[in-house]
Amino acid sequence: NSGLVRYLRENFNGVRVQCGDFMEWQPVQYYSRVIMNPPFSHGQDIRHILRAFSLLRPGGVLVAVCLNGPRQQEKLLPFSDVREELPRGTFAYTDVPTMIIRLRA
Repeated sequence: NSGLVRYLRENFNGVRVQCGDFMEWQPVQYYSRVIMNPPFSHGQDIRHILRAFSLLRPGGVLVAVCLNGPRQQEKLLPFSDVREELPRGTFAYTDVPTMIIRLRA
């Protein structure tokens, strides 16, 4: 979304904003922190979170919102040191169970 990228660049000095296909992107450097709200449908949250985790430098921290379902619990919770369940309906017009997780590289 080029409009959002422009807004972020204009309003958050000192923050590097990248625009591209996250799943294909090859970073020049790894990151110490990632905060994300990935797409949820068809297990995309799992794929996006694991991809973002691979972009962390040693000691880095990732915090993400994701579905709180059996696949997420199986694939993500073994790597998570913090899990906080969110109330149903946290996201407008949805009634899906969600959680916030933290992963450390």
